[in-house]
Amino acid sequence: MAEPSPRHALWRQFEDEHDMWRIGDVCKGVRMITEGDGAAEPHDVIALSAAGAEAAEGVLAGLDSEWALYTPQQVAYAASALFAQITAAGLALERLDAHLDVMAERGDIVMPDMEQVGRDEGGEAGRIGLAQMAMGSVGYAASTIVPPSAEEAVRLLAAAQRLAPRPVNAHETVTEVGRLLGDEAKLFTAHHDGDAQPTDHDREHCGCRIELTTPDGTLWDFRRDEGEWCLTRMADLHIVELAAGDACGDPRHFAALLRQATQTTP
Repeated sequence: MAEPSPRHALWRQFEDEHDMWRIGDVCKGVRMITEGDGAAEPHDVIALSAAGAEAAEGVLAGLDSEWALYTPQQVAYAASALFAQITAAGLALERLDAHLDVMAERGDIVMPDMEQVGRDEGGEAGRIGLAQMAMGSVGYAASTIVPPSAEEAVRLLAAAQRLAPRPVNAHETVTEVGRLLGDEAKLFTAHHDGDAQPTDHDREHCGCRIELTTPDGTLWDFRRDEGEWCLTRMADLHIVELAAGDACGDPRHFAALLRQATQTTP
């Protein structure tokens, strides 16, 4: 049985190219099973199947947000991973089909021939036969459904130009957020080190902050602190968690999150 095609493997490069610790954290449990000799126990195979299902459902839910992805390149990474999932899932279903034959050879189950499947659907062997046929047909369809054009789609998206420039550090992000918020925001730069070298630390931290005053007179403080964006209501020091953590996220996303949080936080 063929292995998953490597032609959509752009997703494999993302972790190294972007130094993303989150991928390692999310995949840690999976890699404990797959590294080395791979999944060898039944509970390992079932656990990996469940993890894949949860991950796919999580991606689907995450894409409900219009700010789920910022760039065509990010779409390319996600698409390449999803293409790989489809192909691998199809091949896995075909292997499940084959494992039923192995179980029959061991004497664990009775497998019908094709004629029995048609005339003995109500019997045990007939039901197993129908299940095997379903897994085999769905598995084959899934493993072959990703066309060669998918490779071209990933390549084109990876090379696409994004018209809106992204910030290169936290300072550019907070500065642009302040501009987008307009008169209701005031940017404070007293603690910004303008001579700082462009290190990873300087990319993540800035020292600048925004004071945001809503129409009802409530004062809010927005800044980056210890690798996270923090929004604090100054009257009671209530901290609102923002659903975005990237130091160089899209400023329009942050502006939208801030407006929503200041309008809806009780």
